[in-house]
Amino acid sequence: MRILAILGLMLAMFMSWVATVSAATIIYTDKTAWENALGGQFLTEDFNDAQLNTGVSFISTESGHINPAQNNYQDVLASTSQNEPMTTWNFTPEITGYGGNWTLGGPGGSGNSLLVFIDNLQVGSISNSYGGEFWGFISDSPFTSVKLMGGGGTNQQNYRLDDMVYSPVPVPAAVWLFGSGLIGLIGVARRKARV
Repeated sequence: MRILAILGLMLAMFMSWVATVSAATIIYTDKTAWENALGGQFLTEDFNDAQLNTGVSFISTESGHINPAQNNYQDVLASTSQNEPMTTWNFTPEITGYGGNWTLGGPGGSGNSLLVFIDNLQVGSISNSYGGEFWGFISDSPFTSVKLMGGGGTNQQNYRLDDMVYSPVPVPAAVWLFGSGLIGLIGVARRKARV
């Protein structure tokens, strides 16, 4: 019984440590490096039709929409708009990596930049000089949404996103591994208790 109490305490301490670790992100401008860092475990939304991948949705406070004719997502975020202009991408299950091919500027305004947030924490910004290049990031803590907002200034930020990529957290594998580890610890504890 004492050993089970110790294991319970260890589990509680581990869960407390996991809950207090803050998210750290690494920005990538090279898609191959992003893919390699994830071990090739990611999904792509290519916007070739109006149907998004299962578990992916978005909310745009402006005019954001999928344009299947051009295979991209388009939006205009006006920095001076009254309704806090933003696009929020939501993911189920949680993800650890996000990115895509970005084009900023064009009709509707040259813009300043796009600010990128997870959990209301800014993790980076995409320069208005992007013309179809990759920009993405990987977080050490899972998240369920990515918020995009126009950078400072009075110019509208017109942008297009193509081949949006994201890396879902492999929940079943993580649960299995954690469960197997806990069962292994209990087995060791029982063997020691018999000795």
